[in-house]
Amino acid sequence: MMKLSELLRDHKEKFRQKFIEVLAKKNSLGVEETASEFKDFIEHYVDDRYRALAQIVDRINEIEKPVFLIIRRDRMREDRCKICEANEPNVSEIYRKYGNRIELFEVIEDRPEGGLYQIIFHEEAEEKKLPLTAIINKGDILKFWAGKTVDVSVYEMVLNRSV
Repeated sequence: MMKLSELLRDHKEKFRQKFIEVLAKKNSLGVEETASEFKDFIEHYVDDRYRALAQIVDRINEIEKPVFLIIRRDRMREDRCKICEANEPNVSEIYRKYGNRIELFEVIEDRPEGGLYQIIFHEEAEEKKLPLTAIINKGDILKFWAGKTVDVSVYEMVLNRSV
């Protein structure tokens, strides 16, 4: 089982390492020297970059009920996400059936909190596979799906183990 906060921590650390390498190259320094010399700048930059994600992960982890997370394209965009729209009736049906026993948490992919996508779906992909839906219980990602519609019965199988 994957813990959301561990995935965030790992993602943040990988970003920090890549940032240090880029900074080292730009300043013609070694990686260790750069990490030491620019320590405060690096920490401030990385913390600032991950602040919104850390806040949303904390909020999700604090929710007592299972969280039904949907990361999708903004409904107002002209280039609509056909799979997001096709999955919407399934999401609505789950909310209708489980509404008082789950927390529905929708995130728009191109906003800062949309970075949750990279935290959860950490495979290398050329483009985002939307929507990403996930069932999270007390910080544990029970199951997630990306780039496809998911039948109500599949969501229910996972939800019934946690509600």
